[in-house]
Parts: sequence; structure tokens; C-alpha cells
Amino acid sequence: MAVGIYIRVSTEEQANEGYSISAQRERLKAFCTAQNWHDYKFYVDEGISGRDTKRPQLKKMMEDIRAGHINVLLVYRLDRLTRSVRDLHRILDELEKYSCTFRSATEFYDTSTAMGKMFITIIAAIAEWESANLGERVTMGQVEKARQGEWAAQPPYGFYKDENHKLQIHEEEIKAVKIMVKRIREGMSFRQLALYMDSTKYKPKRGYKWHIRTLINLMHNPVLYGAMYWKGKVYENTHQGIMTKEEYDQLQKIISSRQNYKSRNVTSHFVYQTKLICPDCGNRCTSERYTWKRKTDNVVEVRNSYRCQVCVLNDPTTTPFSVREVKVDDALIEYMSNFVITPSEKNEINVDNEQLLEIKNELRKIENQREKYQRAWANDLITDDEFKVRMDESRLRYDLLQKELKSIEGEKYDVVDIERYKEIAVSFNKNYIHLTQEEKRTFIQTFIESIEVEIVEHTKGKGYRNQKIRIADVRFY
Repeated sequence: MAVGIYIRVSTEEQANEGYSISAQRERLKAFCTAQNWHDYKFYVDEGISGRDTKRPQLKKMMEDIRAGHINVLLVYRLDRLTRSVRDLHRILDELEKYSCTFRSATEFYDTSTAMGKMFITIIAAIAEWESANLGERVTMGQVEKARQGEWAAQPPYGFYKDENHKLQIHEEEIKAVKIMVKRIREGMSFRQLALYMDSTKYKPKRGYKWHIRTLINLMHNPVLYGAMYWKGKVYENTHQGIMTKEEYDQLQKIISSRQNYKSRNVTSHFVYQTKLICPDCGNRCTSERYTWKRKTDNVVEVRNSYRCQVCVLNDPTTTPFSVREVKVDDALIEYMSNFVITPSEKNEINVDNEQLLEIKNELRKIENQREKYQRAWANDLITDDEFKVRMDESRLRYDLLQKELKSIEGEKYDVVDIERYKEIAVSFNKNYIHLTQEEKRTFIQTFIESIEVEIVEHTKGKGYRNQKIRIADVRFY
């Protein structure tokens, strides 16, 4: 008789010894001994609600039942398995389909009879009602916490949570927030603000670059004036803000006034729009159009150029990097005509692939190790505390390796990419000079992610019209 023992505790129940994993396990082991069942396996979902049907161990157990590995499904009590009548009927139907019986160590019913099925349905309905009541009580508690100023989630930029979960001003981050507010009031757009903040020492809580949506959400957040928004309602005076309610409302008017315009279809003919990287600060250049009168016949031409706005924002007195589009054309044609994959780059690819293989092997080892910890804990070879420590340590190592894996995969070129880049270069050299302005733009926007340029020399003066540039690197999609 193969027995699948399912154990579940929610986050709230973990502190209750009567529902703890160890308490359920000991009771169920004793039950198996009394029934003379010696072939059993534990499936444990920790810190998961009974209303959540996407439980890893429950899913694994049901797969084993479908495979015919389990004859009896045993739980401490019915609500450990589910708190939903609909889910219960679905599970019972599957158990019947695969000749697996259901047993509870603390409740008595026989699912093989109509009376037993009716009784278990009534029990499940009561559990579902209790779960709904619990959800309502939790919601009421959360509303009261919000009213008292207790912050449940990660604190917004510019603030931190104290030991009482109240928001307090983060002295360093709030300096950045005040700069953002000042720049918005001065007329800077959110796109310009993101570029500007990237050039400062202030970095977001996550990642290294400021995103427009992050800045918009922060400038709309009522935490700025000491209020909290939760579930569609604003709770006033929950913490110390950095501005008054009137100043906050004025800021919202400024932001809204810039969004009250109708969108229009604009056909852009800037070939290298968002592609050029400034050689001075590493940010992307913006597109500009200017007029030029030829000295020979006084004909006025409209020309495209690219300029770094971040350098201007950082230092208005500086002369920022700027380059005409025709010069980028010439430099790119020269670069692509000499485009090759060097031996060092091929070696780098091989090294990256070896690192990927090592990391994937290490991840598999950790997964196997975690399964062994699970089995050792289920068989009382390690204590609950030892189990938690080992699982936490292995999870930390696993997460770090996953990040490293994503980083390498994001940076490496594989062999398929090399052949694709060669094809792009061949197509470019054959066709580019014959393309129209719009066709050039389509080509660049489709195949190229970024272009790094270098200033080689100034032929006469220091003006950008006299500079010669070189393409240092091209990154393809």
C-alpha cells in the first residue's frame, strides 16, 4: 500500500504548534503505523493558503497519483488539502479515476458511499466559508493598518520602514526626490528626467537606470505630502512628507497639463534615432533637425544631426557631443565594410558557453541537494531548524547562480548570432548606399540596437562640423 501524505500550513498557521509541519508529520506517521502502512511519502507545501490551487507539492502528488504510484491520499484534516468545494470535487474525481482512496487522520467518512461523499462536501463547504471569513477579517485588518500609517509593501523611493512599519524619510534618497520635483517644476519632461537622473549619483532601488514609468509613479504618489494610497482610498497624515497637499496638487496640475494633448502621427526620418551612444557620457543621443544655406547658390537644406542632451543637463556651459547624420553614414559604411569576428571574440564566445554549462550543472546539483534535504527532513534525519537553514542557504546560492546565468546569456554572442551578423554585414555593404532615407531608417531600427562612436580628430577647429568620427562598436539585436 503506497501512501501519499500531504501536509500544508499557511503563513498565519506556521506559528501555531497544532498546525505546524512537524506536528502534522508526527501525527500522520503514527496514523500510518496504526494502519500498518510502511510505504509512504511526504508532500509538503509550507506557507501557502488553502485557497491557492497552484501549490508545487500538491501538483507533484497529483502527478504521482496519475502515474499509479499512490494508492492512498492521507491528510491531517480535510482543510489541509483544500478549502474549496469545487476543487475538492475535482480532486475526488481524479482519485476515483486512478483508483486512489482518500483518508483523513482526524475525520471519519467513507468516500465510496453516497452518504460519505455528501458528508465530505458539507465539511468542505464549511471550510470554504471559514476561509472567506478569514479573508474578510484580514482585509479589515489591512484597512486599519493603512489608516494608522503602517506600510505593508516595499517602501517607495525616498522612504524606509521603521520597526513599527511606519514610513520615515530616507535622508539620502529624499535628496534625489527633491531634485526630481524641482526639475519637473522647471519644465523637464519625464524622458529628460530619466536621462538626467541616470547621470547623477542617485540610483533607483532596483537596477541601475531610471525608467520613465518609475518616475511617473513616484511623482503621482501621495506619500510625497504624507498620505498613503491603499485599495482605491487615500489615508491622510500617515507620515512626514516633503511638501504640503497644496504643493502636491500643483505638481499634479503641472504633470497633467503636459499630457492634455492629442497624439499625432509623425513620420520620423532620423536614421539613427535612439541608436548613437555619446562618447563622453555613455547616454543615447537625441535627434535634431537644422537648416543649412549653401554658400555656392544660397539653397537652404534641411539636415539631420544627433546631440547629447545629458551632457548639456549636467553642465550647461559645456559643448556637448554632436554629429551630422551624413558623417555617421560614412563612418558606419567604413565599419561594416571591415566587419569581422576576431579570434579573441570567438574565444570569448567559447568561454561564455563553458561558463553557462558550469552554471547549469551547478543549478541541477542544488536542485538535487534540495530534494535530499526534503527527504532527510521527512524521515527525521534533520531537525526543522536544520532543514530551514539548509533550504535557505541553497535557495540563496540558487538565486545568485540564476542571476549570473541571465547576465551571461544577455551578453554573449552564440555561433548562430555570428553567422547572422555576417549576413547583415554582407547585406549592408551591398545595398545600403542605394537605400532611401526611410529604407535606411528601417534597416538600422530593425537590426541594430546601439552604435558607439569615437571622435578621432578635429580637422580645423573644435566645432562638430570639423570633427571626424569612427564607429567603435555596433551591437545587433
